[in-house]
Amino acid sequence: MTTWTQELLDEAHSLTQASNYRSALSKLLVILDVYPDQPEALKLASSLVRLGSGRITDAGPDEALEPQHLFDNRLNPIFCACDAPGCEASWVSAYHMLEGSAGALIRNPLGARCESCEVTLCRRHLPAERSDGVLNCARCGRPLDAAPPPNGRQRTNQTPHLNKRLVHVIVLVEGRRPPSVEFMAGLCKNVMPDVFEDSPRINGCNKRKFKGDGYDLGLMFGLVADEAYRTDNYDIQIYPGRQAGWRGQRWVIVKIFENRPKHVDPDNPATRD
Repeated sequence: MTTWTQELLDEAHSLTQASNYRSALSKLLVILDVYPDQPEALKLASSLVRLGSGRITDAGPDEALEPQHLFDNRLNPIFCACDAPGCEASWVSAYHMLEGSAGALIRNPLGARCESCEVTLCRRHLPAERSDGVLNCARCGRPLDAAPPPNGRQRTNQTPHLNKRLVHVIVLVEGRRPPSVEFMAGLCKNVMPDVFEDSPRINGCNKRKFKGDGYDLGLMFGLVADEAYRTDNYDIQIYPGRQAGWRGQRWVIVKIFENRPKHVDPDNPATRD
C-alpha cells in the first residue's frame, strides 16, 4: 500500500469515527477510482455504508448517505446481490463488521448464502427462520450464512463513474419538447450525480422519435458537439434509458470525458496512464 493510499484511508477512518459518513466516503471513492479492488478501502466502505445509510448524523443531514451515494458503481464490490431469477435486490452484508466475531448470530438478516449450494438470496427469498434463529437452505438443508461475503452488485440505475473528468453532458429525450428543468434536475441527482463533482457543460435536447434505443443518435450528437471530441483526447460514453414503466419517456445521456485519469496515486507512476 502506498503512502497516498494510507493517508486517504486514515482520513476516512477519522471522518467515520466523527459520523461524517459522506465526507469519509468521498475519500474512499478516490482510492477506488485508482484501485477498484483495494481491500482495505472496500472493507471500510462496507462498514461505512451500514453505519451511514439513511441516518441523520451528529454532524447534520449533509453527512447522511442517500441513494445517489449508495448506487455509485464503485461500491458494487461491497454489495451482495440476490441470485433468485428476476430479483434485483442488493444489500451490504455484516460480513466485514463481524470478521473475527466467531459465533455471532444475526436475527432477521437482509440476506444469506449457502456455502454448499453457493447461492445468495435476499430476505424475501429466504426460507423461514427456525425458532433458534438458524436459517437452513431450502435446497440442501444446511445452515445458511447470514453475514455472507459480497458476491458483487452487477448494475444500478446510475450511469457509471469513470476516473476521468466529465466535461460535457448532452441529454436527449424522445418527444416534442426539450427536457424540463425539473426532469434534468432529477436525472442529475438520480442517474448521473457525477455532474456535481466536475460541473460539466450540460445541454438538453429532444428528438421526435428515436431509432432503436437512440444510441446512434446520441453518438452523433456527441461527435458534432465539438470537433475536439472526435480526437483521442476525449472519451464519449452513451447511455440509453427511460423513466420507470414501459411507457416511460426514453432518454439518451451522452457523457464526454477527458481521456486521462482524474485521480492518480503520486506514489505510483503506473496510475498516470
